[in-house]
This record gives sequence, structure tokens and C-alpha cells, in this order.
Amino acid sequence: MTELITVEEHYATAASLKAATAQHAQPADTAAAKRLGQAIGGGLAQYAVDDKLIEPLEDRLAFMDAHNIKMQVLSDEGLEGTAPDKAVAQAQEMNDHLGAVIQQYPTRFSGFAALPVQNGEAAAAELERAVKEDGLKGAMIHGRVQSQFLDAPQFTPIFEKAAELDVPIYIHPGMTAPAVLNTYYLSDQYPLASGGALGLPGFGWHAETGLQFVRLVLAGRFDQFPDLKIMMGHWGELVSFYMHRMDETIMPTKPGLKHDISYYFHHNLYVSPSGLFDQNQLQWAVNEFGADHILFSTDYPYEPTDKIATFLDDADLTQAQRDQIGSGTAESILHL
Repeated sequence: MTELITVEEHYATAASLKAATAQHAQPADTAAAKRLGQAIGGGLAQYAVDDKLIEPLEDRLAFMDAHNIKMQVLSDEGLEGTAPDKAVAQAQEMNDHLGAVIQQYPTRFSGFAALPVQNGEAAAAELERAVKEDGLKGAMIHGRVQSQFLDAPQFTPIFEKAAELDVPIYIHPGMTAPAVLNTYYLSDQYPLASGGALGLPGFGWHAETGLQFVRLVLAGRFDQFPDLKIMMGHWGELVSFYMHRMDETIMPTKPGLKHDISYYFHHNLYVSPSGLFDQNQLQWAVNEFGADHILFSTDYPYEPTDKIATFLDDADLTQAQRDQIGSGTAESILHL
């Protein structure tokens, strides 16, 4: 069986989970807010697995052993909606705790830092501290930061520091903007829960996440920091399938880039399945990116687990490609 290092694996402490629940709470003081809350709650009902996020490490290790997972790269809850005056202290506490877990099980767990992203300079400083003091291997950012996309100039210090440290930034989906969710995805022609699922895990938050990468490209961040590494799940969050279309349609507008848009997809982006174990998508990713830009991930504990151990072994790949995707790419870019 192909050895696995999985890189989008969710984890929390009781304290970080409580804080995350509080920051995502929406006041339901109007009919519109109540409708939106029902859509979100219904759309995410299938992911009510908080008990797994805070399960004892021994239970998680047993799961890993049962599915041939050598190592999980853990990530705690995001701080994107946290009050700025609390974010730095919470990030330090979360990262120190994750560092202690890694120190306890150095061959089984690694981790990505949570960052106080409300302040780019503070986030860059915490990234450096978490990497050097806690042994973390990069950072994960969940969606927009207080309605701002990551190409906004205040976030540039984060990417500059990541490139300097040679660690990746994993851009993970966050909550779809309420106005977008309401306008694009909810309808009186189907259940609110179905609209919530469409606008969040079914499509909406993936489209928004992919847009983050495209906006970073167009903002010139990869020309500023050519060695910057971005990781995204779900086979590249939809937009990867359109990279050549963007070459054809955006490059004629002369966006001021040093390369075609597809160049940055091929050189700066690393993708993983996030539990979407579809052989056709795997073959597309191998053909488009190459095995050295693909990692393995399960999106634990949110996605089905029955194909984890066998997915790569069942694929029409060479064993060298299976090994590269299963663990080699992670070992290389995370310096494991």
C-alpha cells in the first residue's frame, strides 16, 4: 500500500472550537437573517462532527493506522472573523498547543499555523514565530478576512514572510459572503438547505477560494515573490480547470504579469483532493500539474473515509507517481 501523508486534516481544542463557533454566529433578528441562518444550518448539517475535531489523539492515531496514514498535517480553527484585539493571543495559544502535540508525536503529526490575519505585519511575525518556535510548516487561511480578499495590500507581509521562510500558505474555504449566498444560491424553487449546501460546500465557497488564487496572480504577488507556494484542496478549487481560458481572455487585457496566468498555476500552486476521491479528477490533475505538485488530503473528519487507503493504489499511475502524491510532495515542500 502507498504510504500517506495527509495535509488538510482538521483539529481543534475545546477552547478554539468555542471561539470559532462564536465568531461564526449570525444574529437572527430579522426575517432575512433567520432565512440565511436556516440555509447555512441546513446546508452544513451533514458536517456536524465537532466531537471528532476534539477527539483524544489516541483515537485519531487509531484512525490513521486503519487507513494507512503515516502522518497528518493538522490545522486548528481559523481566526479570520476574530476581533483584532484578541487574534494575536489566540493564534499564539493555538499554535503553541499544536506545537506541543507535534513534540509529543513527532513522526505522526505536523501542523499549519493559525494566523492573526487582521493585521498583516502581526500575522507575518506570528508565522515566523510558529515556524521557528513551534515547528509548524506553514499556515492555513480560511477564506476572506473581514470581507477582504487576500490580494489586498495589507496581507502582502504574510506572503512575503512565507516566501522568505520557504513555507506554504494553504488557502482553505471560508463562509461564502452572506449577500452572495442570498443572491446567487438561495431560491424559492428548492429547499433552503439545498441552497445553503449549493452556496457553501457544494460549490459556492470553492468558487470563492479559487478566486483568491486568481486575484493573487493578477495582483502580481507571484512576480513579487516567485518562490511563494500556495496550497489548495478540492483539486484546485474549481478555477484550475479554467487556467487556459483565463490565458485566452485575461492576458489580452495586458494585466502586467511576467508570465501567462497558467504559468503561476503550474509553478506556485499545489493541489490536493480534500477527500474528493474521484479517479477522473486525479488523472486530470496529474496530466495538468504533474505528481510533484499534488499532495494527499482527506479533509478529516468531514468527508467519507472508505477510499482513503486504496485511492492511489487503484489509480492508473506508476508507483513512483503514487509515492510522490501520497507522501513525496509533502515531504519536499514541508521539509518533513
